[in-house]
Parts: sequence; C-alpha cells; structure tokens
Amino acid sequence: MKNDHDDSVFYLGLTMAGAVSAGCYTAGAIDYLFEMLQLWEEARHGKIDGIDPKLVPKHKVVIDAMGGASAGGMVTMMTAIYALEGAINPVKEVPKDPMSKHNILYDSWVHLNDSEKHTFDQLWDTDDLERDQKLISLFNSKAIDTIAERAFTFSGERRLGDQMLNMPGYISRDLELLLSHTMLRGIPLEVDFTSPISAGMKSANSHTTFEHFMVSHFKFNARPDDYPEGYLELDPYSEKTAACMKASTIATGAFPLGLKFRSLNQFNDAYYKSVINRIVYANFGIDNPDTKKLINLSSFPDGFKTLTIDGGAINNEPYSEVMSILKSRHAAAGKFKCYGLVMIDPFPDRSVNEPYEEPEDLIDVLPEILTTLRNQSKVKRAETIADYKNEYRGEIYPRRNYPDKPTEPYPIASASFGAFGGFLDIHFRQHDFFLGRDNARNFYRYFFSLPYYPDEPEKNHPIHSSDLWTPEAVQKFLISKTDPITQKTTFYLPIIPDMTMVTDNETVATRRNFYTIPDRPQFDASKLMELDRPIRKRTVQIIRLLKLKFLNPADAADQVANDLTNGWMDLHYRRKPKGKLRSWFWRAFINIGVFFAGKWAARKVSRKLIETILLDLEKMRLLKKAPPRKSTDEN
Repeated sequence: MKNDHDDSVFYLGLTMAGAVSAGCYTAGAIDYLFEMLQLWEEARHGKIDGIDPKLVPKHKVVIDAMGGASAGGMVTMMTAIYALEGAINPVKEVPKDPMSKHNILYDSWVHLNDSEKHTFDQLWDTDDLERDQKLISLFNSKAIDTIAERAFTFSGERRLGDQMLNMPGYISRDLELLLSHTMLRGIPLEVDFTSPISAGMKSANSHTTFEHFMVSHFKFNARPDDYPEGYLELDPYSEKTAACMKASTIATGAFPLGLKFRSLNQFNDAYYKSVINRIVYANFGIDNPDTKKLINLSSFPDGFKTLTIDGGAINNEPYSEVMSILKSRHAAAGKFKCYGLVMIDPFPDRSVNEPYEEPEDLIDVLPEILTTLRNQSKVKRAETIADYKNEYRGEIYPRRNYPDKPTEPYPIASASFGAFGGFLDIHFRQHDFFLGRDNARNFYRYFFSLPYYPDEPEKNHPIHSSDLWTPEAVQKFLISKTDPITQKTTFYLPIIPDMTMVTDNETVATRRNFYTIPDRPQFDASKLMELDRPIRKRTVQIIRLLKLKFLNPADAADQVANDLTNGWMDLHYRRKPKGKLRSWFWRAFINIGVFFAGKWAARKVSRKLIETILLDLEKMRLLKKAPPRKSTDEN
C-alpha cells in the first residue's frame, strides 16, 4: 500500500540485527529515537515551554516499517507494543536501582527475568530436563517465555483501534513488521528441467531446492477481508493475534542449541505460499510479486509443519526486506528519495585481513566447516550489487571514542561469552542500554543527515526547504565538514532534529563523544563460582538423557521397523546366547561407566566453562580483580 506523497514527510525503516543478550543495546538505541521523536513532536505542537518556535523544524519523520532477527526481532515487536501503548517514557538517566521500572524496552532487556533469581542462574535450572525427560536445549529457556509473556500483559481492557488513536504521530498507521525465522524443514521449490521430449511424460522433469528462510509479516489492520491469508495482524490486544505475535517473537530468538527450538504452528499453508513469493522475489512491499506465476509449489506438502530456530542463523540483518517495503511505497514519490533505513547492529560483521592458516587435520577443519556453512547461509548476494544511490542507509553500532584516548576495542559488555555475556550481570545490560542510547544520540545528531546547500536551495531535499526550516533552525542544527586536503567545506542538516540540543545545557548539547556511563562495569567472579554446582548438575542431567537416547535403548526400541534388517540383526547380535549375555554386560557397564564418567565430565565442563568466561571477561576489561587469599596465620 502506497502512502500519499507529501514533500514534508520522510519515511523511516528500522532493522534490528541479531544480538543474543545484547538486545539491551538495541533497546537503548530505540529508547533514544523515541525520546527524540516525541520531544520534537511536542515542540512542533507548542507543548514544550522555553523552546523558541523558530528553532523547531516543521517537517515530519514517520516510522513506516521495521524488521529484526533473533533478539533484534524481539526488540522490534516490543517497539511496536511500546508505540501502541502511547505513553513514551524514555530512560534519560542511569537509575541507581537497575531494577526500577521504566518502559517495556528497559524493563524487558535490562531486567530480563532477574527478580528472586538472576537470569543467568535460571539458565542452569534442570526442571525442564526432569519434566520432559528430553534434551531440548543446552540452557533452560523458561526465562525467555516469561519475558515474552510479560511484554504481552496489559492492565485493563484495550482495543487496537482505540490504541492506534493514541499512538504517536511518528508511527505509520500502515506500519509493517518483519521477524525472520530459520525453518528446520525447507519448503520445496521446483526448478523446471522439462525437455521437449519429456513434456507430458511421467518421467522426472524437475529439480527441487529447499527454502529454509521464513518471515512473520505483520501489518496493522491486516484483517482477512483486506489481506486474505497473506499477512498477520499486528494486534497485541486480541487473544488470538497476540498468541501468534508472541509465538513469532519467541521463535525468532531460538538461539541454535543454546535455547529451545520452537514450532511455527501459527502459520497455515496459504500463509507459507503467500510469503514464499515475497521471499523469492525479495520484495515484501507487494502482496503477490509472482504475477506471472513462475514459482512452482507443486511439491508443497499439505498441512506443512516445521520446527524453527533463531532467525539470525540465515538472515541476521533483514535490511533489504525492510527496504523493499519502503521502495514499494515511496520510490516513485518524486525527484528526491523520501525514505531511508537505519540498522542497529550490536555485533556488526567486519572483514578482518589476517594471514590464513591452513588446518592440519579433521579436528582443526571441523570448526571451519561449521563457520563456512553458517556464513554461506547468511551471505548477501543481491545486496552487494544493489543500487542504493540516493537512498539513505545508516548503521548504529557500539562505539566508545574519546578525543584524547585510543578507541575502545570492546565497547559493549554483552559481547563477552559469545554474546551471552549480558545474561551474567544486570550492570552489563544497563551499561549497554545506555551505550545504545549514547551511540544513537551521536548518530542521529550528525550522521543521519542530508547535504545542505545554503546558496543553492533547489538542491536541498524538500524536508529542508525554507518553508519548513527557519534561518534560526538552520543555524542551530547545521553541520559543517571541512576536507583536510582541499579545505572545502560541505554542509548538512539532520533528518531528525534532536531538540535536546535546545533543551540541554550548551556543554552537553554540543559534545560529540559524551557517554552516560563513563566507566565499564566490573564483574565479581564470586557470583559465577557459586554456579559451579548448578552447572555440574545440569551437565550430569544432559549426559544422562544422551545416554538414554543413544546408549541404553529399551528392548522394544531395539527392534527396527524393517523386517530384512531385523533378520540380519537377530542372526548376528540378538538371538545368540553370547550376544544376549554380551548385551546385558554391555548395558550394565555403560550405566555404571556413565554414572561415574558423567560426574567427572560435569566437573571438567563446569571448570572449563567458568575459566573460559573469566578469560573472555578479562580480555574485555570487565573482570574485577580477585581479593588476596588469606594467609595460613589468618585462617
């Protein structure tokens, strides 16, 4: 659906990359964006005392589409709920009590599920293993379910239509939202290999490839009458649609192996077939881009069901999908592009030019194989050759730069422990939340801008016209950049004027490298040492379940379904007296061996895991120094 073109409106798309525990950083970046937009909207309507109306630009910025993967997808959904709730309450100062309540972004991602028990401690609980008697994930995932449940809990009766009336003006009433998923069962896509002679014959004439990428595509007011089966309705206040939204939110964050895999039971066959068209054509702005019906789904199984894991396993940064919505709506609007995309990425991929060391054996090759398969599944082919000229794209990522200090190599605390570090300590998450706010502030003030030509107004973007910007506003927000070689100065104006530059004191308002939390949090490892026993207990339980699965099957399960195979197995292994005796002794040996070996292995695993975490924290300068050991005399 295309919006009516208005030269005074700039449409914004947001992409939130996968982040694991660093969703707190993304949440902080969104928190500051909403603070800026809300303050600007109130100032534009004359609701802020002390702001000279001449300093308030009159154009508008509207968030038109959002998309995310993994933790970024979860923040994306929470952002939509935050907008619908309408009460924008930014966290402007670092709370003395990190568990104090503020808004859905802070409370969900800084608090996580810390209450009576820390979230990281809950990862090692064994109640899931004891209840299900199955190994579903290495960590206990109940905290994730609790956080999602809390995000969809509201006080009092609410209806979508009423809530949309109270929604801020900078949120599109046609908002679209994408969450990425990785399906463990692929959708079969047929590639036609028909030859002239095979046409009409029953011989094989097609080749099948399998699509494992899937998207939850939500729209405001996407009711079946308007969008039959092709979209999901973005309505957290309806029990049915909220269940679908919640399931998709949890599913996109199902980190492979570490957290529980999920099902996509909220989708039906018609939805899969509809969305697969948009995926193949890489166009999410058109209901059905396959107008010539080139996609062959003849092998699509009825009642398609699949499990899913983290959306980031295949598409960790769905920015082209979000951009396709903006293009479809606004590409033909006029001479100037009236839309742009911002990606928030706590762990941006960077090319590192290091000498290549060839692996020597299978043990060395194995991790490289896994890395190769993962990188290949996420490769961006079309994006590398796409023409992005005149389209604004920008990225917010962790930075701590000071004029008089070297650049901080590890700015984000949640990067530790393979991006699970944020689960370790609430102060890590609080630090990263405000780092996200700080990086967003610097980005939107300076980098989210367009060229401005003081002497050639016809070259300026329509949102920067003299009808919308007074000379006083231009002077307040103008950015100048001088080339050190040519000494030529170019000028820019921000797309979103940060009105805190008007309300804050001059020192804070003009600083480019201001950080709310100047000191890095320090982790007290004694908290981690206390988890030695819970880690060992969960490890023992995992080993026990693996033994039941692979090493000690029940007699009934020892029989395979194929008669011919059973005959040979009976002849050589099962029916002979020696075979039965050997089987009995083998199972007894396995049970005793696993019992003692499991406890030994659990101790080793726990110690190695704790040491690995501490080494990573020390490398990132997040580890507090250990207190001196007491001498023998003191004891």
